[in-house]
Amino acid sequence: MSFEELQARWQAHDHEGQLNIDSDALLEEVRRNQRDFEKRLWRRDFCEVTAAALVTFVFGTLAVLMDQWSLFLGAAGSLFVGIFLVFDRLKQRRQRSTVADSLPSAIDASLVQVQHQIWLLRNILWWYLLPLVPGPVAILAFTFWQSRGNGLADQLVIAFVGLICLLVFWCVYWINQREIARNLEPRRKELEELRASLA
Repeated sequence: MSFEELQARWQAHDHEGQLNIDSDALLEEVRRNQRDFEKRLWRRDFCEVTAAALVTFVFGTLAVLMDQWSLFLGAAGSLFVGIFLVFDRLKQRRQRSTVADSLPSAIDASLVQVQHQIWLLRNILWWYLLPLVPGPVAILAFTFWQSRGNGLADQLVIAFVGLICLLVFWCVYWINQREIARNLEPRRKELEELRASLA
């Protein structure tokens, strides 16, 4: 039986009469959904941290080999994002309740986790996108400055690359805001309704 079916049963039940929902099954379903959500977050964070480490290594290596300070900014921004994600994950793990032996505590633990993800994605501009901006801006500005004698065509190409970078940043922001609206907010609402129905 799925979480949604259990929730529908719970909400359709006459709570003034005798309760006939299997609370153990509901608790197990909440725990399973929480484990699945945690695995999905772990995979996402692993990919993000791996990508940040790879970009940091590539940009750092190129900065040393080419002796260009602008590439160091790209490496530093990626390094910041990777470190932020690792520390955020460790902080959440430390704060997470290890014992969810009752249905209300399991729901509360899931709710805290979902609310943190909503906060994280709503603030993606500050901790993810803005630290990455100085690298491409410095690289494009440096390249633009070096190509000023090459003619208008080279400068238009650099400006076009800058617009593509801006579009990519906007798409990342938009995708994350859509994730909140499509998945996280409905999940939070479900958990809040389920928790309120237990009170």
